[in-house]
Amino acid sequence: RTSSEMAKVGMPVNKSDLQPGDLVFFSRFGRRVGHVGMYIGNDKFIHAPSTGKKIQIANLNKPYYVKHYVGARRISERTQMH
Repeated sequence: RTSSEMAKVGMPVNKSDLQPGDLVFFSRFGRRVGHVGMYIGNDKFIHAPSTGKKIQIANLNKPYYVKHYVGARRISERTQMH
């Protein structure tokens, strides 16, 4: 799946209600989702910054991520990802 496809699956989650395992989405160009990470708790998420780069842990409160954050989704066992 692309990050924009993943942004349509599951239930929306408020930033203040994030739980480990929730997907967090970012955009550099308006509201179009172009990047996704997985929330791991304590305002941190894990993501691959770009193709070929090492997986990183980043802080949602860093200005870059605050600026580009567009939302989060929670995927449950009931969610169908076809």
